[in-house]
Amino acid sequence: MPRRTAAVLSIALALLASGCAAPAVGTRTDAAPHAAAPAPAASWSSVGASVEGRPIESITIGAGPRRILIIGAIHGDEPEGLPAIDPLIDHFAASPALRRAATVRIVRDANPDGTAAGSRGNARRIDLNRNWPASNFAPARTRGPQPLSEPETAALHTFIASFAPDLVLVFHSTPSGPFVNYDGPAERDAHAFADAAARLDPRWRVVPNIGYPTPGSLGSYLGVDLGVPILTIEFARRHDPHAARHAVSVGIDAILSGQTIE
Repeated sequence: MPRRTAAVLSIALALLASGCAAPAVGTRTDAAPHAAAPAPAASWSSVGASVEGRPIESITIGAGPRRILIIGAIHGDEPEGLPAIDPLIDHFAASPALRRAATVRIVRDANPDGTAAGSRGNARRIDLNRNWPASNFAPARTRGPQPLSEPETAALHTFIASFAPDLVLVFHSTPSGPFVNYDGPAERDAHAFADAAARLDPRWRVVPNIGYPTPGSLGSYLGVDLGVPILTIEFARRHDPHAARHAVSVGIDAILSGQTIE
């Protein structure tokens, strides 16, 4: 079974198991043609809403065969990836080659309440990166009583199933950054991103093991359980936003070119 079909089937089965309605297996609700398209007049659309009613929005750029999902933030106290989002959209919109190569769907902020408050969790203090139906999920005060208990993760779960991405990138930050961590069959993409970004900042590297347990994480769910390649892009805390914007652009360019930069 092709990997993409297997991933769609796995996500659909996970949706059914969690009680969410799944799209028909093997179909996409917004399938895009692979032909080149003019620069799109793309606009943001709603994926869902946070606990406090703030919108969770997405935008789609390109119409190529490789489907890439980018999440600009999921921890509200790690906003370093957010300034890279608008320049990345401009970067894709300005390049016909990139738009032919990939369909890129971007969720600006998966945790708008946490971003507004400067807190890791959402308005109910649940860590949205520990609330997924991964096999290693365990109930806890900060992880929720059950997977997808939060409106943010429930909305993203349905959204991811309908898009059926081939690769997911999630932006985080840490004092020990910048580096790329990965789950699932994403080692090649991790090295392509990190090696390209290291041309701009030699601190970029691949860290295969984050070094601590991540029960109920998106990486555990998509990468480990479902086999969907996922990269955790860990920016340096309080970094230079200009440098981060360029690192993201060259990193994704390298992934799409299929080449690791020496």
